[in-house]
Amino acid sequence: MIHKVLFFVYVLYCFEVGVFLLLFPWWEVWDQNSLLQYYPGLKLVILNNFFRGAVSGLGLANLVLGAWEVAHFSQYFRKA
Repeated sequence: MIHKVLFFVYVLYCFEVGVFLLLFPWWEVWDQNSLLQYYPGLKLVILNNFFRGAVSGLGLANLVLGAWEVAHFSQYFRKA
């Protein structure tokens, strides 16, 4: 039973992180990052659309991983 709960928590984590990383780089909050005030050299990198796309790609990878885990759910919990 505990294994199924942990599996559910892991899949939920994958989906939450995936959605966050997929969408957050394109919100206005991303541009108002406080680190950009202290490290102006990072501004060119962090605000670059290619960097934002890379972060969104990581989010998409997390979503695919979560979907793959759900699709193969029955393989993990087969009774021997």
